[in-house]
Amino acid sequence: MGGSGGRGYRSLSPDISRRIEVAREKEAARLHSAVNEYVRELLAKFNARDVDLTNQRLDNVLAILADVSAIERIMLGGSVAKHTDVDGLSDVDALVILDRKELQGKSPEEVKAAFCGELHDSLSQLEGADVTEGRLAVTVRYRDGAEIQLLPALRSGNRVLLASPDGTEWREINPKRFQMALTNANQRLERSLVPAIKLLKSINADLPSQKQLRSYHIEALAVDAADHYSGSHAPRDVLIHLCKHTAERVLKPIVDITGQSRQVDGYLGGANSQQRQIVSQALLGIARRLETAASVEDWKSVFGNDI
Repeated sequence: MGGSGGRGYRSLSPDISRRIEVAREKEAARLHSAVNEYVRELLAKFNARDVDLTNQRLDNVLAILADVSAIERIMLGGSVAKHTDVDGLSDVDALVILDRKELQGKSPEEVKAAFCGELHDSLSQLEGADVTEGRLAVTVRYRDGAEIQLLPALRSGNRVLLASPDGTEWREINPKRFQMALTNANQRLERSLVPAIKLLKSINADLPSQKQLRSYHIEALAVDAADHYSGSHAPRDVLIHLCKHTAERVLKPIVDITGQSRQVDGYLGGANSQQRQIVSQALLGIARRLETAASVEDWKSVFGNDI
């Protein structure tokens, strides 16, 4: 008996194929819009910190220290990084540069203790604030729950000295060098890099400790990522690029251009170390989850359903 005994496969007509394609494009645009709205809500939450009040409090600190200090305001890391200690210049609210003869020749620990003691005596009386020492910085906690982290540095002639990462010795630094690099990179991406950094810091803070990057390291990686990007400037797209680029770049050390330490990421060991590979795989996983997300709920799961 001849014949196929059934109907053969017929491809869809061009009209139906086009309708399906249009429907998919509309769904993709709808999802993109919904994700962008969610990202805006997240960033609004992250930026809710009262900057004017923080600046007023920094002015009060400067007044307490009279004419023997200068404050370099660095307002990026704090509330988003969710850190418990300082690991880079941009993780603090302010770098306080002290210019005092009696502090010359003192160790970083001695300078920090003197700085903390003076602030404690003044702020506890004036504002009821609690002032405590950390490994490198001094944290001021106010009655309303707000915190400001202050990193003491020492002026020696034309040089600015900051404690080494372990707090044992002084290092000459250029505190504005990295800040300028980050500002320039952010401007090249139409001010979408800093929002993407904040988003990645939020994700990073919820990862297991062995997969986390330090906050200052994330910013250094972001500056590098900006030099290799020519896509959309929507924070969603910049964030995905940041995750992908960082997953590859994290495998090799990055020089610390501020001079605070030899490398930004010495805590991860040498190139292609096991710890670097663990972090790299975590970042790749995040990038895949964001890029293949089929709903806003998928994005929320990456951010721990913060909103």
